Amino acid sequence: MNFLDYALHHIACTVRLVRGDAAALDDMDITVDGFWRSFEALPAALPALIFSWVVEARQLQAEGLTVPLGSILGRMALLELVFWIAPVIVLAFVLNMLGLGRRFTHLIVARNWLAAFGSYLFVVIPLGELTTGSGPGEFWVWMTLFAIMLMLWFSTRVTRQALDAPLTTAIAFVGVEAAVTYPLAVYAYAAAGLYPVA
Repeated sequence: MNFLDYALHHIACTVRLVRGDAAALDDMDITVDGFWRSFEALPAALPALIFSWVVEARQLQAEGLTVPLGSILGRMALLELVFWIAPVIVLAFVLNMLGLGRRFTHLIVARNWLAAFGSYLFVVIPLGELTTGSGPGEFWVWMTLFAIMLMLWFSTRVTRQALDAPLTTAIAFVGVEAAVTYPLAVYAYAAAGLYPVA
């Protein structure tokens, strides 16, 4: 199966998982090869990511960040790669500690393709800002918060199916991950000189 067909198939399966269709996991490639191919979700998400990075970089420059556009985009790309890869390493240890190591490949495959799907969901925010010419106002802040909450819900649904675990376990899993990840993301952006702008 070529790259595009493979990506669209797995994103469609991810949408089915979000809707609660456990059978979708059986239609995904959960082999060792499928584990590594799931990282093709990153290049699949690149069009949406690059668009979002450019819009965000322009906003940062408008707010006073005196860094060339190319440098900002390079830092954002590096941070995205770190955010994509680092959790995989952590999850390998966490799942083994919880006795869920056998579900590691299921979780990573499902998460990677969910991340690709989420990239296109979040692109609605900067696209809306550009279309309306309103900039990052209060409405779009609320829309961003809504999109984050929606992705957390999607992640909970996918995690439950991937781990074959009760809903409470999936909620706790995603909740702890979010509580750790979001502050680290803010810190990482600040360390990269991208946020906050002085």
